[in-house]
Amino acid sequence: MTAQSVILPLPSDHARFITLRLKDLSIDQLKEKLSDLLSTRDRLISQHPHAEIKTAIAFGPELWAQIYSTSPADFKQLEPIAGSFEMPVVPADIFIHIASQRVDICFALSQAFFEGIQDLVEVLDERVCFRHFEGRDLTGFIDGTENPQFKDDRAETALLAEDADVFADGSFIFAQRYVHDLEKWKKLKVDAQEHVIGRTKLESIELDDDVKPENAHTARAIVEDEEGEEQAILRHSLPYGDGRGEQGLYFVAYTNNLSIIDKMLFQMFGTSGDGIHDRLLHFVTPIDGAYFFAPSEELLEEVLEN
Repeated sequence: MTAQSVILPLPSDHARFITLRLKDLSIDQLKEKLSDLLSTRDRLISQHPHAEIKTAIAFGPELWAQIYSTSPADFKQLEPIAGSFEMPVVPADIFIHIASQRVDICFALSQAFFEGIQDLVEVLDERVCFRHFEGRDLTGFIDGTENPQFKDDRAETALLAEDADVFADGSFIFAQRYVHDLEKWKKLKVDAQEHVIGRTKLESIELDDDVKPENAHTARAIVEDEEGEEQAILRHSLPYGDGRGEQGLYFVAYTNNLSIIDKMLFQMFGTSGDGIHDRLLHFVTPIDGAYFFAPSEELLEEVLEN
């Protein structure tokens, strides 16, 4: 089995994240359009070999149950959270992750997919995202510092193992858009920002435990197992925004264990039982959120052909 092409490489400089519901588009029409998208991708790869063109196509649990006879173990929909802060859920049928070193190619792939079906689908979001300086979030802090850097480690983190049988080398996806209140954020001095995040701003060095607040972002977003070992997820998050409009982060994580995401969100939103929430939520607001499954290349081909 082979993982879909966008998952294991390091993130490209440009990406588009598309979430949609089928509305009036039939499943057969969807399969045809997804096949067109992949054909266009392969043509562009041959024409632009240095553009690092990569994609992933993923399905929400409700649609997956309609197009395939069985589902991966523990595949479910994300549940909303009502804790110290509200975390909404907006279920979708399809999630498409397009990445390249060129923004025009990301656009061309989106255009190829939507051609002829614009009125048949409900587009929940099409987010144009970009690498910001040295991989920094718009808060100015480096994002994804703890991401596994080597391919084998990334695979171990993101991909379902061989014992998952037909679902091996597939991956679960958590996608959620955050809007930043940067005017409020910029009123904090750098040392105060560092205490919110739990890292230094310039070098991205984690603060010592005796200095880092228990409600710092790094303290709440890190999940440990019963032995105290940190459980990693593979982030592909990127910033988005207009100079005079909405700005934020499109958070995307690939994982082989959705319970890690569940625990992370409980800790962040204040429902893990200790009464603490992530202080970063005073400056960023989740707008949506959902779980998806990205099958292996081979299983995706089987699904699209049947």
